[in-house]
Amino acid sequence: MKTRLAEIINTRGIEKRQIAKDLQIERRTLDNYVNEVTLMNSDIIKKLAQYFNVSTDYLLGVDRLEDDFLNTKIENICNELKEIVYHLQKK
Repeated sequence: MKTRLAEIINTRGIEKRQIAKDLQIERRTLDNYVNEVTLMNSDIIKKLAQYFNVSTDYLLGVDRLEDDFLNTKIENICNELKEIVYHLQKK
């Protein structure tokens, strides 16, 4: 089963090398978190949640999607679709 961290990394398209560098951790350590070989401590959970702009609960798989990034994208797409429908109806 894919971890929530793995899903976020794949969705965002950021290389693990870059994430590890930005968070000042070893790439191998990040891989261990992703593969659940090593449990994340509270400090790294907070850092990862801030880095990806998600709640710690979401990162840990406790809650439903409350990711501001994805919610904003969905809202923008809905607004664009409304605009397209509006213009199509005018014709």
